[in-house]
Amino acid sequence: MYGKRLRTIGDDHVTRVTEAESMEQDIRVLLDQIHGFYKKALNRLPVKGIRSLAPRLLKAGLCIGFLDPISNIILNTISYCPSPLPSLEEGVLARKTILSKIITDTDDPRVFELPLDAHAAHSMTVARRSLEGLVSFLIYYYRYLAEAEALRYLRLAGADLLVAVWLIDQDRNKPSVSVSDLLDRKPPFDISSPTTKIALRCAAASARHPEPAILASASLLLASSLGNVSEYLHRHPRLSIRMVRCLRQWLSLQDCRDMPPMDIWRPMYLATLRLTVGKRKEKKENSTSGYTESLKLLLLDKIHELYLDALSKLSGDGLCKRLACSLLKAGYCYGPMDPVSNIILNTVWYGSTFSTHHEFELSFEVDMICTNALMRIECCSLYGLVAYMRTLFSALTDHDAIWYLLISNADIRSAIKMAEVDGHSVCYDNDPYREAARASWHPDTDALVKFFSSSIITESTESCVPTLALTVGGIERLAMLISPNPSPTNSSSETLSKNQKMFIRAVQKKFKADQGFFVRKVTAALFNYSQQTGVQYELQVICTVNPVVVEGTSVALFKKNGKYEYSHINFLATPKGSNFSAPGPVLFFAQCSNGDKDEDERPSMCVPVSSSWISDVRCFNCEHKGIKIVHPYHETYHGRGEDFVAMARGDHNICNEDLISSCEFHADLMCTLKEDWIFFDPNMDGTIADKNPIDDCARAMKRWKNRIF
Repeated sequence: MYGKRLRTIGDDHVTRVTEAESMEQDIRVLLDQIHGFYKKALNRLPVKGIRSLAPRLLKAGLCIGFLDPISNIILNTISYCPSPLPSLEEGVLARKTILSKIITDTDDPRVFELPLDAHAAHSMTVARRSLEGLVSFLIYYYRYLAEAEALRYLRLAGADLLVAVWLIDQDRNKPSVSVSDLLDRKPPFDISSPTTKIALRCAAASARHPEPAILASASLLLASSLGNVSEYLHRHPRLSIRMVRCLRQWLSLQDCRDMPPMDIWRPMYLATLRLTVGKRKEKKENSTSGYTESLKLLLLDKIHELYLDALSKLSGDGLCKRLACSLLKAGYCYGPMDPVSNIILNTVWYGSTFSTHHEFELSFEVDMICTNALMRIECCSLYGLVAYMRTLFSALTDHDAIWYLLISNADIRSAIKMAEVDGHSVCYDNDPYREAARASWHPDTDALVKFFSSSIITESTESCVPTLALTVGGIERLAMLISPNPSPTNSSSETLSKNQKMFIRAVQKKFKADQGFFVRKVTAALFNYSQQTGVQYELQVICTVNPVVVEGTSVALFKKNGKYEYSHINFLATPKGSNFSAPGPVLFFAQCSNGDKDEDERPSMCVPVSSSWISDVRCFNCEHKGIKIVHPYHETYHGRGEDFVAMARGDHNICNEDLISSCEFHADLMCTLKEDWIFFDPNMDGTIADKNPIDDCARAMKRWKNRIF
């Protein structure tokens, strides 16, 4: 059924040599811009009148923050006031001397390392450390953003952090605010979110700020108030000693309501924004979203959202074992309808057309979807969608196809319309559905193409796929409509060896035990949540599980002998007593201990979440394992921050590139999985049996240590 892929999407997009050369050029340009910021900031600061300003600027005057870069330098310099104050060797430093300590020597090859080596970072100029901090904010705020990509956004944004954030949101199809909104002084992202605060901490740590908490608190304090500090700075090209002391007093206030009004949307920022938007409209292909791999990972996030939505509709009365099997084998999101309806349509059609022989059916109901198998069907869907687009539009590259699918939310019909509007011509030489089925490794390509081209799929079919949860009766009616004469199933058990049959039974038994463990954990967590809210919920299905979550930072995991204390879980639950004319199941996140009797030591947490948060909220543990879990937006959980800060300081053995690589590896999870034996069907999975003879059942089972689902 599944094998090794010959190539992956985006293999030929960017070479490492070209990327390294581009990064060096970007760093040179950005350093020139940042040096210019410091020259202007020095012209405005009374460094002769306040002797401590120069050393404070050289240590902590980073251009990181939510104002314009020059204002950030000024305010970060003023906010840092150590006790005792830095001493000066020879009285007041001349402006030329200060600049000589700011301008970065680009003859030093270490300058072009990204990230900087932990030891080399301390010897770098404040300008180079500022650049390090700007890059760090972006890569720790956004999933899948490589350092090279962050540099390109910063270069296009003129080293302005807020402009770079706005550009990335636009390219990632998250237009939180429009250009007109920005001009009306509306912030581009949620400054109060924990993700923003953690990214600030990472930026300050990587830039070697002497007291990172000061930079983070000052930036948040200024950005969360409504007033005119930036405008105040703009009105006074040169700050007096009195003005500096006044600003210092404002920055030392703990209650931002006592601060005077501040306007963070300054004329210089608006000018930069207009210039940037103009450049992008002038030539669309100059968009910095040129990294196919990051777009591919973001598209997979969107596809995962679609599957969560489809699961909420398929599990209205609980997800039956037949639907679970057919969803993981052939529940693709491409087809003649919208993506969620396609998942439901393909799942029900395959389950009714190719039903598993009773000899190999599970003897228990399915309350949990196998995480790796769900990730694989999502990968298969992505390859099918891209193949469909490239077959229909022969001039499209992988990158182009992924881009159209990303901005259309993986809806093939919308993506086609967008491509046609951009002038791409449709090619009818090949059948796009056949190519999609081949690329996604559908179990029966011919049957799927025949189904899609038949007259069965009509308006009446679409009416059978409701917007709310399907009941068992609704699923049966849909199955009868799209597959009125299902094919009889024959047992091909004679093709299996005795060891393989034993292995299948052992694997199914293990899955039942693992499922029972997680159901108990989730049920207990859901009960505690119900006690707090007064609303009783009933578990419908567990969607994804990451059982390898560390308590605290994972830096010293070896000291725990590789022990993982927690699991992160997404599941769907329905309020008890609700009927199905009401909204469907609610998506929850749970953090549960992996022990059987340690709830007092490690209490669980359980909160509802929105599937749209999947790309906005980060977790080191889940990203490191490449597992897609939707985490809560505001709550604290293990993996949210400490590991990222340790990475930014250079104290972690994992770097940003490692996290992205792990996600990339799982983005091409199109291969045979151990989980395939759970829903094994000898009529459709003969290849798996041929390639996995299972000479020793006991030894094969030993390879599955602990819980893996």
